[in-house]
Amino acid sequence: MTWSRFKHIMLTFLIGLSLFLSFQLWTAGGELREPTSSGSGAAPASLVDRTLTEVFAPNQIIWHRSFNNTKFEANTFYTQEWIEEHFSTMSFGEVNSPQRLSQADYQQQLATGEWVEFVFDAPVPFGLFEDAFEDLPTDYENRTFMRFYMNRDEPELLGFYDVNNEINYTVEDTSFTTDIINELLYTANNQFNDVEAVDIGDTFIYLPIEEVEVEYHDYLVERLPNNLYINQFFTDTSEVDARRTGQSIRYIDLTTEVRINDATNTLTYLRQRSDLGQMTFSQRLLDSFQELRQIENWTETIHYQSYTPSTNEVTFQRYIQGYPVYSFQQLESSILVTVVEGGRSNLRLPLRVVQTPLTLTGNDSKTLPSGRTVIEQLENTEDGLTTIQDIKVGLTWIESEEDSRVIHFEPNWYVQSENVWYELNRFIQLQEESHNGL
Repeated sequence: MTWSRFKHIMLTFLIGLSLFLSFQLWTAGGELREPTSSGSGAAPASLVDRTLTEVFAPNQIIWHRSFNNTKFEANTFYTQEWIEEHFSTMSFGEVNSPQRLSQADYQQQLATGEWVEFVFDAPVPFGLFEDAFEDLPTDYENRTFMRFYMNRDEPELLGFYDVNNEINYTVEDTSFTTDIINELLYTANNQFNDVEAVDIGDTFIYLPIEEVEVEYHDYLVERLPNNLYINQFFTDTSEVDARRTGQSIRYIDLTTEVRINDATNTLTYLRQRSDLGQMTFSQRLLDSFQELRQIENWTETIHYQSYTPSTNEVTFQRYIQGYPVYSFQQLESSILVTVVEGGRSNLRLPLRVVQTPLTLTGNDSKTLPSGRTVIEQLENTEDGLTTIQDIKVGLTWIESEEDSRVIHFEPNWYVQSENVWYELNRFIQLQEESHNGL
């Protein structure tokens, strides 16, 4: 049997398996539509369970080693079990009075001794982990941090750092120990990159000093059926009016509109609810997380990505093996949720999810330029680093030309500017066109 024929047989088998799983999803969706005998409401549409620790976990772990002035970044994909176990059971003593600490002084502090730093994508309120603290003051519930750090040799030396306001919080005691930290640093299959801190204006980020090898990934994807969600959003489906216009179908009752776009494979939800502005930040994130648990069926990891105070919108990002997924207008890669006192008010949800990973033939990884090279490329543009908010390695969602059910995930550098993520080369191209009047 030729290798080509073998590949076709395997792909046929995987597609058949995916069709079987799809049938199971459709069946589950039909069951979800059956009313409960108590009339208490619909069952959740999500078929994937996820935890608070997974969703609000740090996106980077940096090991600072002062004796040779190096910093290593651990791939969080290989430390998920450690994070899940120890972040879900962590405990701290009382929080000491906060102190002003500039970002430069914060970096200098971590340059002395050995420290492990946990970096979060967006501000995290103390109230989200209130149970971990001993007698957390009420006014701390909405105070936030984006960095959590501890000393490897003396774990009781730890704190939380608010990058935006340059405020440092320390605590009296902790459940973390040297053995627990060493378990993290020496986790089997752990992968480290040598990184350096780079100042990009309002904050600093960590970028690899050398070139980075990142794996390609191919997956079979499945488009989830509409009826998986109908009972989730409407208490009485008999009152729902379904209208199709072009490639979109709208489900409408007196208070709610759900629109499903078959061209973009996205679901949007809109309902007018009263917003008294009395929710705490931590409660808003918790309620958004509960919405995510009920609706998102991505089989890989999901992380809290950002929060927009002006609209109360929370963004959750899809990940594959430690790397964020990016797609056109983020329609396939991010979930947007807005909750107010009355409940869910807005939602945007991608309906295609990865299912079966495929074995790659040929090159299975891509060499990306170093962080220093990326910075040099951006500095050579007209605006330099002035509009850059963040820089990351991510996976680009690419539709297969051979099979619409296969998605390629290609590693690329991404930059964030004005709250929008761009592939690096595309961003540089847009900068050139803007300044050339195109």
